[in-house]
Amino acid sequence: MNNLILDNLNYKITEKVPIWLMRQAGRYMKEYHIVKNKFNGFMEMCKNSDAVTEITLQPIKKFDFDAAIIFSDILLVLDAIDINVEFIPGKGPIVDNLESLKNIKSLSKELNNNKVKPCYEAIKNIKKELTEKPLIGFSAAPWTLATYYIEGNITKDLSIIKSFSYKNSKEMDFIIDLFSDLISQHLINQIEAGVDLIQIFDTHSYQMDYYMHQKYSTRQVKKIANSVRKKYPNIPIIYYSKIFQFLDKDVNNYLNCVSINSNISLKEQKKHFKSDICLQGNLDPLLLAEGGEYMVKEIKKILLEMENNFFIFNLGHGILPQTPVENVFKLVETVRNFKKKV
Repeated sequence: MNNLILDNLNYKITEKVPIWLMRQAGRYMKEYHIVKNKFNGFMEMCKNSDAVTEITLQPIKKFDFDAAIIFSDILLVLDAIDINVEFIPGKGPIVDNLESLKNIKSLSKELNNNKVKPCYEAIKNIKKELTEKPLIGFSAAPWTLATYYIEGNITKDLSIIKSFSYKNSKEMDFIIDLFSDLISQHLINQIEAGVDLIQIFDTHSYQMDYYMHQKYSTRQVKKIANSVRKKYPNIPIIYYSKIFQFLDKDVNNYLNCVSINSNISLKEQKKHFKSDICLQGNLDPLLLAEGGEYMVKEIKKILLEMENNFFIFNLGHGILPQTPVENVFKLVETVRNFKKKV
């Protein structure tokens, strides 16, 4: 197996820099749209194991990334407790919370197997084909999942969920704790199906103040990591967020890697942590979409900054739909041609 990513996650020096991209399987690829057009909706496609298998492998076959990430969605967990999720073009995901928010204690404490089983079946199928590269499983963090559930249709400043948290702290505590347990279930199920590592996406955590972040993000991520590690002590865990000054300096006690967004210098962020934790990131997705000499210059700058560190090249967020595939080829070529002085 290509162990570049796993070696860096386990703090082993590698001569080459590994690369994969968030949303590497998706809308920027014409192959994706060929599969997508066979379905009436996005969630229907996410619950078809054959489609998930094909889409997951498309960027591996095209770009030869160092890892695949299961094609799915962070809102699959909501769907799996029978909360209706609909993806509307131009509006994004819409979550029907009108009835369940009135009686949150009635929310299911178990995932509906019929709704998550296709994801796990796809993982098993992918692992049969993907024998030489690791497969990444993932889920949202509880706060990020709760933002979609409580807001219904995400606001820019997350004012709805923040107001809900202040006015209904006991109810919010219940929701976050429930989501932490469901997310742990989902991640463990993915590991049992065959993924080699997991990533937890806390995309909306940057909107919280310090105390709320400690309560609803840091503590919960620790809880999930401990739950997963209790059963699978050696599984590598990556955490993605847009804010890191609230993270513990000793995050390596429960995480292998933190994935950094494009607004933060990897080199400077490294100083925040006590240990030689692996970092991942952080090319601006818009720069990848634009391409050109400046893109190559910035790629090389990141590579040089992280030359003497445990590091996985990625974007600061998911790849944009308008990204030309030629730019992705150039990115991979530039990273592949870089050799660390080890």
